[in-house]
Amino acid sequence: MRTTKTGDRILVHYIKRFEEGTEVSSRTRGDDPMEVTVGTPHKRLPGLNRELVGLAPGQDVVVTIPPGRPYGAVDPERVLRLARKRFPEDQNFPVGQLVRFTGKSGRARSVRVVSVAEQHVVVDTNHPRAGQGLELEIELVAFLAPTPETATS
Repeated sequence: MRTTKTGDRILVHYIKRFEEGTEVSSRTRGDDPMEVTVGTPHKRLPGLNRELVGLAPGQDVVVTIPPGRPYGAVDPERVLRLARKRFPEDQNFPVGQLVRFTGKSGRARSVRVVSVAEQHVVVDTNHPRAGQGLELEIELVAFLAPTPETATS
């Protein structure tokens, strides 16, 4: 029976949970399976890499992705004290909530409000799930035909 190796294009069903058990997303039977290339990082399944090597169609695997690997470690240097004047005057700052912020580069992103004072706001620019792990339940549904790029490698 054929098993997966690095570079294989496959279809999978999955359930993604945070380490405390909260289900984040899934594609299970009844949903269209998702395409994954074995050994290649995937945006929807962060931290998953070589764990799919050696699977056969129909086989299930539960993978625990350790804290920090899927969304990065918590970096204290990414907690910033910003002048309130950098935000719109009518901006509301609910502590613990995400707000939109445009950095010096002009790129807008979401940051979590840590604390608010009269002249400044402390925000955390780490990924909201930084430092957390994941549990992934993966079922190999099928192999896909190689692309011209993968067939020659």
